[in-house]
Amino acid sequence: MVKKQYKLRSALTLTELVIAVAINIVVLVGITVLLVDSQRGWRFMYNRLNSDVVTSSYVAGKRFDSVVRKACGDKFSLDDLGRWIEVYYYKDDFSTTPNLYARFYESDGDLYVEYGSLDPRETDSVQTVCSNVSDCVFKKVGKSAQMILKLDSGSQQITAVTSAVMHN
Repeated sequence: MVKKQYKLRSALTLTELVIAVAINIVVLVGITVLLVDSQRGWRFMYNRLNSDVVTSSYVAGKRFDSVVRKACGDKFSLDDLGRWIEVYYYKDDFSTTPNLYARFYESDGDLYVEYGSLDPRETDSVQTVCSNVSDCVFKKVGKSAQMILKLDSGSQQITAVTSAVMHN
């Protein structure tokens, strides 16, 4: 008769198993903390970059730039304190003198642009450019106009400076 021989296989002891599980738990907790912190930072920066004041400053800068670029460089009006600026431009390519105006001004925390005709002086429309304006100053240097816009939403403040050259 043949005798069966049993070999003892080496196996993990309970102590080794507990140590391996503990190391894996520490690694997983570290990775989880890293991912959660990265997600929190990403969300914070996304909300900061896409907040109301940032998008409002971008919109105001684009509007100011587009209006001032088509204005006449030699004819404009500027308040002594820089609270408003009025630029003049041509109605069409065949006009010889400026016959339209655009006036930027701040009132009650909003930035407005007023469009109208010069002869006779009539306001055609007034549009709100952005809200949450805490201060707005206009300047002119040479043939360029500058707008220094301070926005405050209560939770975030931003100062945006926009310059545009009057081309016509």
